[in-house]
Amino acid sequence: MRDTLLDEIIDNYDALKYGLLKAQTFDESHFGFPEIYYKIMETDRQRVDAFKKAFELNNNFKDAVVCEVGVGTLPLTKLYMPYVKKAYLIENNPDLIPFIKQEIAKYPWAHKVELIYADALTVTLPEKVDHVIGELMSIYCANEFQVQIFQHMKEFLNPGGKLFPNRIVNFARLCEADIDDNVHHYPVMFTRHQPMFLTQQFLVNEIELLKEKKQGVNLSFSVPVLFSGTVNALYLESYVEVTEGSNFTGTDSLMPPTVLKTTNTQEVKAGDLVHIDFSFDYGSSLDDIKCVLS
Repeated sequence: MRDTLLDEIIDNYDALKYGLLKAQTFDESHFGFPEIYYKIMETDRQRVDAFKKAFELNNNFKDAVVCEVGVGTLPLTKLYMPYVKKAYLIENNPDLIPFIKQEIAKYPWAHKVELIYADALTVTLPEKVDHVIGELMSIYCANEFQVQIFQHMKEFLNPGGKLFPNRIVNFARLCEADIDDNVHHYPVMFTRHQPMFLTQQFLVNEIELLKEKKQGVNLSFSVPVLFSGTVNALYLESYVEVTEGSNFTGTDSLMPPTVLKTTNTQEVKAGDLVHIDFSFDYGSSLDDIKCVLS
């Protein structure tokens, strides 16, 4: 007897290769993203549980004043609201505001919420807060303004206040990828869509969000090659420390491993040392990343 769901997946491997890319592409007609993406986000236990654990590990959440930026459909909000004294919820998408108001009204903690419709890059809070929460994250923080928003929002933190997430560590591997000419990058949903790795995983950079002052990445380094082949892509991964003791390593709902074309291609032999000049601005676009091989 055939397993219908598994059969459909196997029969459509090729067609699904860019399915996650489409699901994560901004769509003004529905909350900024297709409806399916919100379902992907809300049902991602690794992502949601990492934040739940982070809130539980920090006993000082009890009776705290917090601010969450980019609240979306409130999956994280519902986790901490029973404990805090007050929460400022910031959302910049006008299509989401009616939904957020209706959803908040269902809960006994509704009176503790102040909803602010504003741009988190420029918003001013009426008071200092104990914690700032926000998962405006994309792989490498390349598509989202996670870094710049936290750089602005930490001005409103009380002494000893925390950011959630706290730290992002970015890794890469040089690889040989089968990727269409009209596609510059795609997030990996199935292992069959991974590229052929030609190097080990290597550290690109680390972002401590409470201390980060840079607006982007500008690096130059060399990597040893394990296998001969044609380098035409990078395999990007971001590991997230939500708080000490609670981590998130990226799934198909947020910061998924991503195949990204390099600016140029290079033939390599096992044992070669490939030099990489790597640069981009946070919050610009994955398509604007420059990765020059020599």
